[in-house]
Amino acid sequence: MVTGSVPGLRLNQPSRPGVSPYMLLPSPARPSLAARLLVPGALATLATAMGLLVVLHLDRSLAPLDPVSSMLSDYALSPGRLLWDGALVLTSTGSALLLVALYRRGLLANPMLVGTKVLWCVSLVAVAIFAKDPQGGAITVTGKIHLYASAVTCLSLPVVGWALGRRHRDDPRWRRFARWSRRLALAAIPFYLPFIVPFAVNVVLGGHLPTVATGLVERLMMVLEIALLAVLGHWAHRAMRAGAHFRTA
Repeated sequence: MVTGSVPGLRLNQPSRPGVSPYMLLPSPARPSLAARLLVPGALATLATAMGLLVVLHLDRSLAPLDPVSSMLSDYALSPGRLLWDGALVLTSTGSALLLVALYRRGLLANPMLVGTKVLWCVSLVAVAIFAKDPQGGAITVTGKIHLYASAVTCLSLPVVGWALGRRHRDDPRWRRFARWSRRLALAAIPFYLPFIVPFAVNVVLGGHLPTVATGLVERLMMVLEIALLAVLGHWAHRAMRAGAHFRTA
């Protein structure tokens, strides 16, 4: 007997001999090809961006910079600027694809978190468009926009990673991903201090406190954020394989 509520079937209708009633249930909608390619496309795009960053760090003719003292934004003032801008745009694109994948799989549902992830994507493009002011040069509007966009870039992704990990920390399916997401997000916090403390002393309090090894600190922060993106990408991929809830709109 079929006793459940099945669309298109009458209740308490006897099943045909040899036919399981479960065969009459409608199959779940299969995601479109474009939806299934979201995560692979995001990971491929992010991997390409990381490859460009590796080239910038290894090819001294493109970027003759000291990785210990030179900021990442100094690549915008080097012969390798196109590679730097390309890496930022690709990272933004891959992150946007990852955002859509996480949202459609029901993992990233909070509107505030979605907005914060959008800020991360937009701020990366802003950093690429608005170059920093040269060291010792005049302060320009472009340089100020670059400074504020860089600050948003540094803060937004760890906020998303921590909040997403906290939301799913008790879900047995995602507990491991949630734990690593929170760990990487929290690990990035100490790397903000070499920037925040001198800024507060020099700008807010009117003192003079030099920054130390800011290039190395910023690169370590970048590695943590790349690792966080990798965790989120693997998380979205696993959710797709596990058949997590898929939003159609």
